[in-house]
Amino acid sequence: MKGTGEFGKEETLLFLLSYLIQNYGKPFASCIPECRQEIEKACEYMAGHFTERIYLDQICRHAGLSKSTLLRAFTKEKGVTPYRYLETIRINEAKKLLSEGVHPVEAAIRTGFSDQSHFTNYFNQFIGLAPGTYREIFSEKDGDGGQHGE
Repeated sequence: MKGTGEFGKEETLLFLLSYLIQNYGKPFASCIPECRQEIEKACEYMAGHFTERIYLDQICRHAGLSKSTLLRAFTKEKGVTPYRYLETIRINEAKKLLSEGVHPVEAAIRTGFSDQSHFTNYFNQFIGLAPGTYREIFSEKDGDGGQHGE
């Protein structure tokens, strides 16, 4: 969990607790309530505040759900955890910025990553390329219009 922010660590801990309850408690799937509107509120909050440091408490307050209910219902509804959803929003915005020629350090800052190392690791994990390489690909594609060797 090294390099993971507080949000990610808290989320992992709560999922561990849910896992233990699921495997050693009463039947679990039936315990997850339908919370589509609340989950959409959580998604809207993350989309509107992705440039900021977001805490699970803030998302829960905005959505009107407890932490455990939000995590279970969100993951059931979206197929990813809230933290992964937030990171996806950030990565997609970073891709836009990099394709416009923004430097990776600036893209990291403008998309809410805590530092460039965290940004680079996530970007590489999601896209399979370093942010600088991704930016260069777009620079080469847009820069000379394919005029090499003429």
